[in-house]
Amino acid sequence: MIAAEVAKRYAHGLFLLALEKNLIDRLAEEMRDLDNLLSADKSLLRFLAAPQVRDHDKFAVMRNVFSGKVSREFEEFLMHVVTKRRNPYLRDIAEAFENLVLEYRGYVKTKVVTAVPMDEKQKETLARKLESKTRKRIMLRTAVDPSIIGGVVVFLGDKIIDMSIRYRLSVLRDQLQALKVH
Repeated sequence: MIAAEVAKRYAHGLFLLALEKNLIDRLAEEMRDLDNLLSADKSLLRFLAAPQVRDHDKFAVMRNVFSGKVSREFEEFLMHVVTKRRNPYLRDIAEAFENLVLEYRGYVKTKVVTAVPMDEKQKETLARKLESKTRKRIMLRTAVDPSIIGGVVVFLGDKIIDMSIRYRLSVLRDQLQALKVH
């Protein structure tokens, strides 16, 4: 939970800077590149997270890796993250920043979980319905989870719409357990 809050706060700060300086595209690309680097090679993140490594050494490595390759604003942001010892959250910050950029551009990431795979027509129909409700363009990703039994669970941005049979059965169970029979 703390990772999500830290990530949102730092991503929001970078996003406001990007808006102010009209650097949204550039910072979004640099953040995406950073996330790709961190996912491909975990050693940089482990190095930055290591408590036995002095901050001075962390700054030197960061400057060596990023100086001249990213914008001054992005480099300063990374140094700030390291200074505040929030570097273990860099991947979470990258994801939160991407979500802010997508939202700014009128998109919303959506994950749909069903008990059985959806065909293309069902995906298109659901995407159109969600677009009409949200007035945003939907980036739909699907997953299959047989444990929901039937129905659908939609993760729409930071909202969850659970219309699964599993959920409805749990609500029914709770209602039945709450009944007092004399």
